[in-house]
Amino acid sequence: MHRSLGNGLSKKRFNRKRIIRYARWATKLAFLLFFVSPFIYLAGAPDHYVYSLFGGGLGKPLLALPYGQSPCSVWTYAYGQIGPGAWLLDPFGGLQTLATGQVDLLHLLPTVMALVLFLVPIFLLGNVFCGWVCPLGTIIDGFDRFVATFMRGIEAKREERLRRSKEKEAARKASTLTASACPACPVTRLLSNRFGGAAANGILLASLAGSAVLRFPVFCAVCPIGISTRGMFHLKAWTFLTGTMMPIILELFAIPLAAVLVSLREKRFWCRKICPVGATLNVAGSFSPLFKPKVQAESCIMKACPQTCEDYRLGYCGACRLEDAKKCERVCPQGINLLGNGSLARCTKCMECYIECDKNAIAVEAIGGSEGLAVLKKLFKRKPSTLSAAQA
Repeated sequence: MHRSLGNGLSKKRFNRKRIIRYARWATKLAFLLFFVSPFIYLAGAPDHYVYSLFGGGLGKPLLALPYGQSPCSVWTYAYGQIGPGAWLLDPFGGLQTLATGQVDLLHLLPTVMALVLFLVPIFLLGNVFCGWVCPLGTIIDGFDRFVATFMRGIEAKREERLRRSKEKEAARKASTLTASACPACPVTRLLSNRFGGAAANGILLASLAGSAVLRFPVFCAVCPIGISTRGMFHLKAWTFLTGTMMPIILELFAIPLAAVLVSLREKRFWCRKICPVGATLNVAGSFSPLFKPKVQAESCIMKACPQTCEDYRLGYCGACRLEDAKKCERVCPQGINLLGNGSLARCTKCMECYIECDKNAIAVEAIGGSEGLAVLKKLFKRKPSTLSAAQA
């Protein structure tokens, strides 16, 4: 067993890690309360009727709920009003809205301003929305912790599926680079390094195309984030199709329930492999230069045997490696291969890798490189021609 000559984590460092985790969960719960509670009444928003296909159909409302606020529509106090102070569009919802072609000139600038307002912290900090804000993500994280604590058999199966999934993903990326005509070019590397699962990327592209063809934001109709916060039918483009605001159907609440339950297969399955909102934010987050977790090879027991270990001179034992088993990767909600210098484009800055590493082998760099900018520089960098080189 690995034994350090020091006292392990100092009390100060342990308390700092604990504070980070508590602060993150407090923030997540605060946003969850904000998005699911009827605070919108403070802005004078009216009730909105909810219908059930099995309880009277669309001819008779079943109940009324406050209009609600969601990450797509914050403080919407009257249908059809769009302004920087009343609306905050998530990038994916905003892109769908613009793709519909139904945003008139009066509302175009406020919509773009709302998009920029949302994206600024993502460009600077990374995809903090999925790790610190998303109400559905908070529910899914809580469900994952429940499964890990009280359903040990299912948890073991999830860990095994996750391991096989990582192996398949690594093999797929390797085959993509090998089969490419230009395995070293930035475009191939960018395509092989997915910002989300294949399903998430497919839903993202299909939703944008569908919004342009059908002239309304198609994914907003089934978005589990919007449905769970009762704010899914808010965009003005809906009226173009029906002439009236689309009804909220009670049965649609099965969609966020399903998004939570698929975590029984793999941890955060919806967020990592299906959610197009997360895939969109991962692309924007790839430009983030701040707060980059990085493995310090000299302290990582998975990379080498630290000389501070009392057993170092006695020969390699390996027990500490078996105990650790790449803990930083296993606790990462996005499954990032941190030990193998994997891409941090999907990093949600949850800091779980830093918190869980009891060997202090992970440092969080305040300022690091931007993957998105690095890719763009390579794409637009002009290489000197053979003739110019010969002339020189």
